[in-house]
Formats: sequence, structure tokens, C-alpha cells
Amino acid sequence: MATQDNSIFSKNNVDYKPIYYINVLFFVLWFFIAFLILFSPFNIYANIFVGMTFVAIPFISRYIIRQRFKNKGGFDTPILTAIIYQMLCSIVGWVSAAVITLGIFFGIGSVMGVLDNGGAISGKISGIDAGSKVVLRSFKNGSLFQVAESETNENGDFSITPEPPLKKGYHQLIINKRWPVVLITDSTEAPIVTVEIPEENGYLLGANIEGSAESELLAKYYSEIMPLQDSLLQVQTSMRTLSKEDKSVADKKLKLIIEELENSSLAFVKNNEGHPATLAALESLNPEKHSAAYKAVLQSLSKTFNNSHYYAMLKQKYDASTSARTLPNQPPPAKKSNRKNGQYAAGDEALDIVMADPDGNVRKLSDLRGKVVLLDFWASWCGPCRRENPTVVRAYEKYKSQGFEVFSVSLDSNADKWKKAIEKDGLVWPNHVCDMAGWKNAASRAYGISSIPHTMLIDRDGIIIRTHLRGPSVEAELEKLFD
Repeated sequence: MATQDNSIFSKNNVDYKPIYYINVLFFVLWFFIAFLILFSPFNIYANIFVGMTFVAIPFISRYIIRQRFKNKGGFDTPILTAIIYQMLCSIVGWVSAAVITLGIFFGIGSVMGVLDNGGAISGKISGIDAGSKVVLRSFKNGSLFQVAESETNENGDFSITPEPPLKKGYHQLIINKRWPVVLITDSTEAPIVTVEIPEENGYLLGANIEGSAESELLAKYYSEIMPLQDSLLQVQTSMRTLSKEDKSVADKKLKLIIEELENSSLAFVKNNEGHPATLAALESLNPEKHSAAYKAVLQSLSKTFNNSHYYAMLKQKYDASTSARTLPNQPPPAKKSNRKNGQYAAGDEALDIVMADPDGNVRKLSDLRGKVVLLDFWASWCGPCRRENPTVVRAYEKYKSQGFEVFSVSLDSNADKWKKAIEKDGLVWPNHVCDMAGWKNAASRAYGISSIPHTMLIDRDGIIIRTHLRGPSVEAELEKLFD
């Protein structure tokens, strides 16, 4: 007579040993998946969601099982049903305890980790001495303001915790006052930046950024664009010592580099629609020539990034470029207080500027009457301004013998940086002025300048011909006057 086997691995003559092994395998796999998900670089909200989901799944599973088998006879049911029932119950039993614990622990841990970091920005800088300064600056009202700073240790590591926490927008790490790394981040992220300082003070390229996808995308763009910008500056600098024939060859090379730079920026905009990083690409583009690109980028970010100062600056520039212009042979327009970036437009008489040059000598804009003058508002810390300088230098070299002059007004507050930028960018004209007041520069306030670079072309009688000239439009306007 057969007897029933009711050992730990069998009941009612049904061998459940394979089922237990399967249950253990299921649990190990589930634990592994949960571990990967909870440790993945999701943001805070994703981690909370994952934690809550893992807490809810076991309860939902137990409810479904009970409803499915509430009328079944347990182990008196057919063997297949009993196996399924036992497997599901075992899985739920193991997972309920393990996953709820993991979900709560890592869910809360993730939240607390972000709160503890407070949007901290950390990283490692190779090729630099211990104690090197790393300053965090935020873009606001057309300028960069210091938020916090740190120093590297003997391993090149640094960490900065902004106070107050960063708002979503463009920010910059500046290493030893020389090498910038631009970030697009806020207090919900904790970017980790790994860079290597280049030899011979070259551009900082190939920055590796983790924990901020938008910053990583921006770094890739700059790694592609900055070598082109470097080539542009090198050719422009060499032109100062070239013969007229060689300058013609160099000028063609410059135009090819500018074209490549524009094409790269346009491709980046097209391939990354809806990303805030595309705003940086607009800096290399003339808003009049590439109004479609400006419009596309600004519209794609109008709901998600419109509160950032960087977005507002570029939108202002675009709006100014598309506003109606008054031709020089028409009557001067009535003064308006709501003009974009400047209270003076085409047809107005240029207001005189009296200010000191780098040597302390007083220079006047009115002393240049009888010449065509490009009035240029810029600053050494302004990236777009520095990228425009090769175009201005090229125009000056080409037309200075025909009565063309440049009058540069700097919005710097540091004399050394101003003078070094003049020398480095090869700004060889004599009319450079600055009152070291930054954005409170007397001339820029008188003209109503709210963002730079900003230029005005003034005729021989001191009447403004055109404003907001950038890139190819500078030479195009001068060709009309001189060629």
C-alpha cells in the first residue's frame, strides 16, 4: 500500500523540489534587475517612481493570485495548477520582502542623496596643480556672475555646491581663470566633470560630463566648433604680416573656415531639435542670414527653456534683427523707448562718446567725423564678441585705407583682461575705450545697450547707417560703401 510523501520538498506525492529551485532562480534574476534599475543614473523623480512601483507590485500580484485561485482546492487541484500556484506564491513571498525593502531603501536613499548633494558639481582635472581655482559662474542679464568656487586637491579633484541652488540654465566652470567648461544644469542634477588641461594653453576639448545629458551634448558641440574657431583666429593673426597678395589667399581661407563653422552649427541645430544646447550654436550664426535657424530653436524651447537668461538674450537678438530698419536716405525715426538692445537706430545721429583708452588718453567718437565708423560694444569675457573679432579685424584691414575706422567700447571691469584680449585678438586700431564699469559703462547705458556684441555703422557725418551688424553682414555693408 502506497503512502503519502509529505516531506519538505513534496506533498500529496507531488515533488516540489524543482519548483523551489526555479523560485530561487526567479528571485535572483528579479533582485539583479531591481539592483540595476535602482542604481541607474535616473533623476530623482524616476527613482521615486521605481521605488513606489516595486513596493506596489507584490501587493498587486498577491491580489491577482488570490482572485485567480480563491475557488481552487489548493494542492487538491490538478498538478499543473498546483505547480503554477506554488511557484507564483513563492515568487511573491520572496519578492515582497526583498523588493519592498530595496524599493524603500534605494528610493529614499536616492532622494536623500540628491538632497545631500544639493546640485553639487564635482569632477577631476588632470594636468593642473593642487590648489588651482575652479569658479562656478551663472549667465544672467548678458553677463556671467560668480556663484561659488572651489580648489583642486592633490589628485585634481574638486567639488562645488552652489548656494542658493542653481536654476535651469547656462552655467560655466572657469578653471584658473583660463579654461571654461559650459554646463546646462540645475539643482536636480549633480554633474561630474572630467577634463584634461591641454598643453600650450590651447582650448579645453573633450570634456567628459556625467549626470547631465544636456551638458554632455553641449561639450560635444564645443569640441567640434572650437578647433574651427582656433583656426579662424590663427589665420586672422597671420594676416597682419602678410603681403597684399598673400592676404587675398588668407581671406579666401577665412571665408571657407567661416562657412564650415556655420554649416557645423546649422547641422547641430537640425540634429538636436528641442535641446537647450542648440542655443549655443546660434552664437556662431548671423540672425539675419540664418533667421530660420533662430526661429526654429527659439520656438522649440519656448515652453521648456524660456525662463533662462541665455534664451532671453538670444531671443532679444533675433527680435532686433527682424525688426524694421530705416534706410539712411529716409527721415530719422522718432525716438522710441522700447527698441530692442539700443535706443538709436538707422537715421539717428550717433551720440558722442568721450572715454579713456588703455593708456589713459581721452578719445572721442566725434573726432572720427569724416570717416565711416563701426561702433562696437564688446568685452573680453564675452564669447560671442571674441568670435566676432576676426570679422571686424578683417574688415578693418581691408577698408582702413579708404577711410574706415573702428571705435571699440569695452564693458570690462578688469583692465588687464581687457588689454590682453585686445592684444590676443589682434585688435590693432587705436580707438579702444573703457571706463571699467562693466554693464554700467556710461556709453552703453547712454545708447541703451542690453546685450553684446552690438555694433552700429556710422557714416562720415555721424549718422547711423545700420545697427546689429554681425558676421558677413559687416563686410556686406562696407562693400556697398567702398567697392
